[in-house]
Amino acid sequence: MSLAAAPAAAQPAASAPAPAAPEADAPKLAIAPIVISGADDPLLASQLEQDLRGGLARGRLQLLDAEAVARAAAGPCSDDACLERLRDQLGAAFVLRAQVTVSDRDYTLRLELVATRDLGRAAESERGCELCGLAELRALTADQAARLLAKLDALAKPPPTFEIATTPAGALVFIDGQLVGAAPVERAVLEGKHVVRVMSEGYVPEERELVAVAGLRESLQVDLRRTPETLKLRGAGWGLLFSGIPLLAAGVGLLAIDGRDYHGRCDGRDVDLAGRCRFVFDTDWGGAALLAAGALLGTAGTMLLLRTRDRGKTRLRARLGPTYIGLSGAF
Repeated sequence: MSLAAAPAAAQPAASAPAPAAPEADAPKLAIAPIVISGADDPLLASQLEQDLRGGLARGRLQLLDAEAVARAAAGPCSDDACLERLRDQLGAAFVLRAQVTVSDRDYTLRLELVATRDLGRAAESERGCELCGLAELRALTADQAARLLAKLDALAKPPPTFEIATTPAGALVFIDGQLVGAAPVERAVLEGKHVVRVMSEGYVPEERELVAVAGLRESLQVDLRRTPETLKLRGAGWGLLFSGIPLLAAGVGLLAIDGRDYHGRCDGRDVDLAGRCRFVFDTDWGGAALLAAGALLGTAGTMLLLRTRDRGKTRLRARLGPTYIGLSGAF
């Protein structure tokens, strides 16, 4: 049986103007040589492949050259070895295999889309046409290609991605109840609605609902609020720290003047034969007590601030000199 002599009127109408070429980094699609069972008609296979290519050319994938595919496939491409050759030699990400079964004027068209990365089926369809001519068969092929185009476009798009950052950084991020890491974090997700939950010690947990769309990257910034208990602890920390600093300063001052002459009473009979003043400051015990109290309060305040600090924000510097103690930092 041959359909090569079908009248020209049976040919499909002229197609619309060619669409713009896909991007250079778009995935590549190879259409394997079409297998026709029950008939020996190379022209029919060529016409059906032309219809497939015309319908799929409007998608997001790059269609590989038919002659290059035929050379690499070296046959009907019915096994995994052929798929691997198309992937390794031509860079095909997907392979479309088509088979037409002919029985008198009944036709069955089967399409199978295979992803070469894991050699798994990405989509398949099978349609029949009874008592058909060439025009009906080609229309069926074009229709199946159009139906497959939506699936191909979805596969060509990169998966949706969530980018999640928090203030402070380092908060734990959960997507649909599963821990995905510490912020900032980037994670590919399935299409559809997802619940993002962010938690950090000392902060009120926050929850957001996001809708993932294929090919889109969704960015989320979450500014966490401190818990009331944390705010109280930080207030107490600052209070202890600022109470301890004046005591430290007073203690250092008393220790600095200990043993020095009291100039207010260093004249006349208050000066011995060697010219030394009889009255000197005796402030070592008082200075030591104030210094110890200031250090204790300052340490307690600093520990509370460190405990309730923002991760990555703490910067603490201490300076000690003969006549001063300095403490600076950010908590």
